[in-house]
Amino acid sequence: MAKILHILDRLSGGGPARSLIALAEVQGRLGMPHRHRAVTLLPDAYPYALILAKRAGIHVLRGPDPSALRKEIAGADIVQVHFWNNPYFYEFLRSAWPAMRLLLWSKILGDKPPQVITNLLANYVDFIAVTSPDTLDLPVLEPAVRQSSAAVVPGIADFERLSAFEPRPHDTFNVGYIGTVNRGKIHPNYVAMSEGIDIPNVRFVLCGAAEEELRRAAATLAPDGRFEFRGFVENIKPVLETLDVFGYPLCEDTYATSEKSLQEAMYAGVPPVVFPHGGIRRLVRHGETGLVVHSEAEYREAIQSLYHNPAERRRLGANARAYARRHFSPEEAGRQFDRIYARLMEEPKRERRWEGAGPEESPARRFAESLGGAAAQFPASLSGSDSEAERLIAASSPLLAMGEGGVFHYRAHYPNDPCLRFWSGLILLAQRRFPNAEQELRAAIALGTDPTRVAGYLSAAGAMEPVHD
Repeated sequence: MAKILHILDRLSGGGPARSLIALAEVQGRLGMPHRHRAVTLLPDAYPYALILAKRAGIHVLRGPDPSALRKEIAGADIVQVHFWNNPYFYEFLRSAWPAMRLLLWSKILGDKPPQVITNLLANYVDFIAVTSPDTLDLPVLEPAVRQSSAAVVPGIADFERLSAFEPRPHDTFNVGYIGTVNRGKIHPNYVAMSEGIDIPNVRFVLCGAAEEELRRAAATLAPDGRFEFRGFVENIKPVLETLDVFGYPLCEDTYATSEKSLQEAMYAGVPPVVFPHGGIRRLVRHGETGLVVHSEAEYREAIQSLYHNPAERRRLGANARAYARRHFSPEEAGRQFDRIYARLMEEPKRERRWEGAGPEESPARRFAESLGGAAAQFPASLSGSDSEAERLIAASSPLLAMGEGGVFHYRAHYPNDPCLRFWSGLILLAQRRFPNAEQELRAAIALGTDPTRVAGYLSAAGAMEPVHD
């Protein structure tokens, strides 16, 4: 039996928290008596997740002070970090802690900024579990693969909440989406692309907190209410029971890997339509377990085809269901972690220090380092005025700018960093959000950025007419 301490940023209603709870439950059912405890780096918690964690026998400590966290680490046999790039995880990894065995469960593909697995990260931990086979092909993981200190363990879905699943009759043709509904995750033209689907009585059912911009676009393009924004939904079974298609088009630079909502839809027999972005291409087999498309036109045509061919829809759904039951096995994931824990217990605990960590290192430099060389414009900008680097920063993708681990995320956590404020101003200026851009640029100057470097951008921000959010 091993004492496993899980490190999460927060205990949310989905994602890593669900996988942790499912892992503890399945290992308990399999007679693996590991003791699972969890520490969240932030005090936030979804109340029902706390209830589920307690039922699974997981003690959760939320946002502890450093001394309490040190005690937890010292008492654990293995520390398991549920990782993706954000400032909270990197603050944890850069800090000095007692000796430990450190296991990283990466929840990202790791090949595109801001969600990158870097050399520093790969060399810092004792073992890396990844959630997509594609991640093992990254050059930074070649040493770990050679040393058998890396393995694929997909995110674990909780299929128990789909027990007694039964499709229910409904009057509309329902295309569902369950997950994060923002420009850092979903296809940038999701609303317009979907609105162009020519099907009578179609409804687009989106479950997940949605950006206001997407809601406004849907209300403008489709005032008939065909887009239903339901917000976060805990009980997804009734939603899946009334879906005809799972439309899951993600953005091109997505860091998605094993996508539990897609696993659940396939497990329920709802045929998916997806783009081959991120780890999604490993989950859906075109023409066998769903449809894989490569353009907006193909996405529309695929859903229209499934509407007009109910027999094909049933065939794909049945294949998806059978595939999910064979390949998305919580029990196998539980066994894999049991083997990983046994492997780690053979090694001694060790102290570690993050290379280059120190109080003199700025948050902006930490952010640039977290990208692992995948976005060279940021370290170039740190070295001084560079018009080409600043142009590239201004043109950052929605994910790099506004997504988890992106510029705005780090800027919100470190509001007193002049470079992060400057970069935020450049991005906002490119987005024509001029009052916001001006505010960021003036803050950059107040925090120490050379005014001559900012003057031209500040003039542009002040001279333009603002757009209204």
